[in-house]
Amino acid sequence: MTDQPLSPASPPVSPLFANNPSNRIIGLSILLLILLFTAMGQVDHPTLTIVHGFTNPLVDQIGDIGNKLGNGLTLVLISLGIGVIGLWFNSDRWKWACYHTLFAHGISAIITQTLKHGLSRPRPRIMDTTPWDIRPSLESGLDSFPSGHTSASFSMAMVLAYYFPRARVLWFTLATFVSTCRIIKGSHFPTDVLGGVLIGIGSGLVLVYARNQWKDMTARAFVHGLPWLTTAFGLLWILVPHPGIELESNMSLVFGLIMIMTGLGLRLWWIRECSFPNHPSPATKVPTWPRLLMGFGLATSTGSLIVVGASLLAGTIWWLGTPFDLTEIQNRFLAGLNPIWIEVIIGLGMFFLTILIFSIRFG
Repeated sequence: MTDQPLSPASPPVSPLFANNPSNRIIGLSILLLILLFTAMGQVDHPTLTIVHGFTNPLVDQIGDIGNKLGNGLTLVLISLGIGVIGLWFNSDRWKWACYHTLFAHGISAIITQTLKHGLSRPRPRIMDTTPWDIRPSLESGLDSFPSGHTSASFSMAMVLAYYFPRARVLWFTLATFVSTCRIIKGSHFPTDVLGGVLIGIGSGLVLVYARNQWKDMTARAFVHGLPWLTTAFGLLWILVPHPGIELESNMSLVFGLIMIMTGLGLRLWWIRECSFPNHPSPATKVPTWPRLLMGFGLATSTGSLIVVGASLLAGTIWWLGTPFDLTEIQNRFLAGLNPIWIEVIIGLGMFFLTILIFSIRFG
């Protein structure tokens, strides 16, 4: 098991982002993040109220697992384990992964601890009795924002996704699990976790990519990450009581389903006409805006204006970064997968999720 040396300063850059409007993507992403922080601030306390009022031994055990997984010592041991594998098999890829996960963890820890003790936000357990007075402090309990477990986990996930991209879904799923457990255990507010996510991803990104690629890679991270972040926010928003402007429920459901099915129909038509396996047409590109229409339909079905607005911003950012996906579709054909059936599964999943959301919110 011997790999060629992998230079962290010169990673391959997708042609998709060679001419990408990075400035517009980053600008819209900052606007969306401000919106998410502002909106999530309204559900910080209600979320913790629900968590503290719900007691289940199994949930507590799951939360303990996530807390231990995101613990600093655990993450350091994982990095050292990666290094041992690199030495054992003489693999440069594994060695660099070890070095950079340790450095990313360290960078995120410095930023996190600086903010924790500079902002001094009270932990959830003492928030009701301790006012938040922004000032430098080393007092116990005044270190809620941002979440250190979350920032460390996502910094490592970002590095591992760079060195082992085929398992990137696994890395970010584990980091998400850790951050969710911080809320479940009542250790952090949702906004603390959101701050930790951004610090962690940023710490890993600036470490493994060359300086002249930071802007494009930041835009790429926003393009692929913000839709998932917005989806998580949407689920939290509809599950937790909050003030907000609501849309008419039945109309929201009808318009949402119409947009999902229209977007699905357009996607299927383009895939069939432009990328049929027997006569693919490389000169023809399959637009992704029908997929954007499907996502917007799912957001509309929630009946929440704030979710619709956030989803529209996130979808626009995603569309700016991925206007066409012919290569992905052709790769699926080469891998023996039928993209038409994949699209149908995605569309049906959105359809049933829409019905489930409507039942939870208005049932």
